[in-house]
Amino acid sequence: MWLLLLSISPLLALRCPNSNPAPLQFHLVRQCQRAATTDALALESTGTLEECMALARELRGLALNFAPGGPGRRKNYFETQPRDLASLRRQKDARNHLSVFEQPAEYFNCHVLACPQNTSFAGMTNDSRFDYYSLYGRPTALHNISCVEQVGLFVFYTQPASYLNASTSCSNASEFSGSLAHVASEARTYALSQWLENYNRQRVGEKPEPGIFLAYVGLQFNISKSLQPLDYRNAQQESLLCFLYRAWHVGHPRIGGNQANASCVALTPNGTWQTLSCERELPFICEIFTPPKDNTTRQLDTGANAADGCY
Repeated sequence: MWLLLLSISPLLALRCPNSNPAPLQFHLVRQCQRAATTDALALESTGTLEECMALARELRGLALNFAPGGPGRRKNYFETQPRDLASLRRQKDARNHLSVFEQPAEYFNCHVLACPQNTSFAGMTNDSRFDYYSLYGRPTALHNISCVEQVGLFVFYTQPASYLNASTSCSNASEFSGSLAHVASEARTYALSQWLENYNRQRVGEKPEPGIFLAYVGLQFNISKSLQPLDYRNAQQESLLCFLYRAWHVGHPRIGGNQANASCVALTPNGTWQTLSCERELPFICEIFTPPKDNTTRQLDTGANAADGCY
């Protein structure tokens, strides 16, 4: 009995993710506009905005369009209205040749989207029936942001830095709130490694070839906090022992006498993790946090391409 207690007691001190996290909050970003539905995860008709948000959370959508209905919101006042019966017939005939999914705004009031719009809002359409919501609120002005569908937003920095400086760059960024990327899931590791692979593929033949073969992510063995050799921690100090997924490269992680000199983790384009010296300078990947539910910052955006004269 005592041996059993001694063997499991360190696990009781591990910091693991909250098993019942608060629901993610969708923020109103654009009124009288809807985003393109080319990456839609679902097109549904729901009775309330809350039902649409619940569906988006279930499907891990990062943004949504919703048409609330009600006075002043049943018609799209931005659409040119037919002036005579012949024009009305031509409009109806054109729509009859389109499928339901080619004109989702006419049939569904809830569009769950895999990714949010970036700062250009290039994929927006003026439509007085709809409003656009995003988990991330107003997009940051950065242009090197990548969306991993149903996972989140990430920023890739190709300028090498030590692990400490990379971590500081992510956590102290003025454009967003974030940290080095969390990779303890197959979806995250695969998607981010694919970005590295695509980056390298696009630069084949360049002289000198600026390929990225390792990039820092949010995993580190901390001798003052880790409870055992395999207790790597993410940026939130959650232990890797709390997660089932592993993607260690052959021969990694380095433990024992070598661990002190190889305690930080980098991602490879092959979707594996390598441990190496934290002083080594590498490119790195930041993950952008969603605004907290109690965030009072106004998220409504009235910038580029915003609808003018919204109801």
